[in-house]
Amino acid sequence: MPDRSYRDLTILVLYATALGVIDSLVPRPVPFMKLGLANAAAVIAVVRYGFLKTLELNLLRVFAVALITGLLATPTFLLSVTGAVTSAVAMGSMRFVFGDRLSCAGVSVAGAVASLWMQLVVARIVLPGLPLQNIVLLLTLWGIISGAVTGLIAQTAVYRRRKTEVLHKDEC
Repeated sequence: MPDRSYRDLTILVLYATALGVIDSLVPRPVPFMKLGLANAAAVIAVVRYGFLKTLELNLLRVFAVALITGLLATPTFLLSVTGAVTSAVAMGSMRFVFGDRLSCAGVSVAGAVASLWMQLVVARIVLPGLPLQNIVLLLTLWGIISGAVTGLIAQTAVYRRRKTEVLHKDEC
């Protein structure tokens, strides 16, 4: 990996970690229902660097946020890891299949919904008595909304980055 992309990925991990910590501090009306702003960095990563770097970013972010918030080796951490891996797989698959024909918002929605569903599956296994079927529809709708918002944020960042790169090339 060239030095520039390594530096860019490191910056994305730092942004994602900061946003993940902030997101964890915001109260949620329903379990699993957080905005997921840290996923904007993952959407940017999948667009710029592909699936493997997105998976790396997601895992580094989840571990860093868990260390900072004190949730390492807890059921919440397990849910975060499985959600992060599933999200990376879903977003990477969407980029592989659809390429640039699918917007950042579309990629993000796929990652958000897949992550939420996998977290529900894992929660059901870890805590078998939870009535999760009562919130599947609500969480799917939330995944679509939060995924679209996060994807639009990522799209804006990607667009601004491309515009800046073009300006720098023209200046040389």
